[in-house]
Amino acid sequence: MRFICFFFISFFFLSSVYGYELVVIQALSKEKQTFITRNKLATKKSTNEIFVGQDYTFTSDNVSLLAKAIEVTEEFVQWEIKNHFTDVPFQRGDIVTRYDAREYLWTLTPEKIKRRYVKRYVFSPRNSIEAGVSLTRSLSESVTTADAQNVERGGFQFEGLYRKEFTHNYSLAYGLRYAKDVINLPETSIINYRFLGLLEGRYYFEPMEDFYYAQVGLSLGIGFGQSRTENPSQTSFGTALVLPSTKISLLIPTENRKYDFEINAAFESLRLEESDASNFDQTTNLTNAKIGFVLRSHL
Repeated sequence: MRFICFFFISFFFLSSVYGYELVVIQALSKEKQTFITRNKLATKKSTNEIFVGQDYTFTSDNVSLLAKAIEVTEEFVQWEIKNHFTDVPFQRGDIVTRYDAREYLWTLTPEKIKRRYVKRYVFSPRNSIEAGVSLTRSLSESVTTADAQNVERGGFQFEGLYRKEFTHNYSLAYGLRYAKDVINLPETSIINYRFLGLLEGRYYFEPMEDFYYAQVGLSLGIGFGQSRTENPSQTSFGTALVLPSTKISLLIPTENRKYDFEINAAFESLRLEESDASNFDQTTNLTNAKIGFVLRSHL
């Protein structure tokens, strides 16, 4: 009898000191990024008052996560999970244990739970498709068969890419690009069309929690394909090489994490090798600057 009394006294003492409680998941958001529990303080069953912005750890039999209180009322508390690259692993009606600090998970639960928490918190790679449009402007141009002169050259690009993530920071993208440039000369205008295959390696910095979990990205790419240049008197055909393309971008995920928006700016070096019907060869070297917008859909 003494042992049983000592056990219950110890249990309630530790619960008060470490602040862990059993709670029921009342509801989950459609996007599975937030969930709701009852505010036990309102029912006089808890002495741990919850404030907006506090972090708590929630554990069940097979998974753990860290969440932040984003809305607190007399009856309920709405929680947002800290890892925006995964979903709430609980279901409505689940009974879970809530700790009032992250370190309690390591001190009060077995090593097995710790490993499950780490595994769940690690980013899960996703694949996606993206469509982008860019406006381009030539910074410099040289042609092997013509004297250097200042020309006005600009255009647009459409890209369709498949993006494969390897880690939270690294990804690879490959796909196709269609580009059109207009070169305005004093006496006429020349139009250049390019259709290329692209390959890009990308690095993304850690998400900025205070700015919509946006990520700054850097990328380096190459491209190869066909080129066609038309002027009023003749048309020439050949190859186009992009080497390299350097880009900086700002990725902003949507609330449901299904889509991303990305704004980017890039500098590219291009080499066009073309010949006309009379086998007259011409090489054009370009340095372009561009700004663009990308819409990405995760598969």
